[in-house]
Amino acid sequence: AKRLEDFENDLHCLVIQQSIVYWDDTVIFVDTHRECMRFYGNERIALYTAHEHKDMESLEDDNILPLLTAETTVMHDHNVVNYNTKFCFCNIECNQHLQRGCQRNSDDTGHMWSSELKRLISSTIRDRKDMIDAGQDTFRDEYVQQFNDELDTILSAGWTQNEKENDCNEASFERALLRRVEKYRNNYFLWVKDCKMPTTNNVSERALRVVKSHLRVSGQFQNIEAARNYARIRSYVETCRRNNINEIDALKSLCLDAPYTVSQIFTERPPQSSA
Repeated sequence: AKRLEDFENDLHCLVIQQSIVYWDDTVIFVDTHRECMRFYGNERIALYTAHEHKDMESLEDDNILPLLTAETTVMHDHNVVNYNTKFCFCNIECNQHLQRGCQRNSDDTGHMWSSELKRLISSTIRDRKDMIDAGQDTFRDEYVQQFNDELDTILSAGWTQNEKENDCNEASFERALLRRVEKYRNNYFLWVKDCKMPTTNNVSERALRVVKSHLRVSGQFQNIEAARNYARIRSYVETCRRNNINEIDALKSLCLDAPYTVSQIFTERPPQSSA
């Protein structure tokens, strides 16, 4: 891990230059305590960090979100801390998580509005894929308007259904879901207007599954320094893998005190996020 300090610093510099950054965090156990590991990156960049606390101070210690500009778009799973006035980037929300919330609401309440919203999202994503495959890069204005009209109708039906049964146990979750979609509507559905935007945060979720697999085997990290060493080595190995460098070759080079550098990995072309 000590041999990768320069690699980590250079990767940090590369992350903050991206037009789209995905990020998420997950709970890890360090000496029986619940602590935090984060991922920042995209399809070609994987930067992991570890912290004792999941809070604003640790985000500032990472020094990534505070450095992003208004030209950067950040994909996340409704991390409300992203809307802090300390940050100036554009937020987009994961639609897969929204669809899970819709499914939970439909299962708990039997109300149809959330099933209709889930269907609308899925069908629009399919239409977008078909459109891109056909060589087009944006929906017609009429299509976007139709999407917004249908969304308005669904949300209105949701409030009506909620008011009829507002004293049931599941009503509070349903109200929170409706309020969240209304408040963060543009952040959830920016991809309808701009097809360069991603629809889900799967890049981050897949990256953090490796951490969960590690914990299932080892149980926990001995201390926070061990977790940070793991994060640094994971950043190196995963970034190499995402750029078609064999992980074993990458580790051999590291053991010989000649790890791949960020400039070597990205010599052929600069990394760009894709939707």
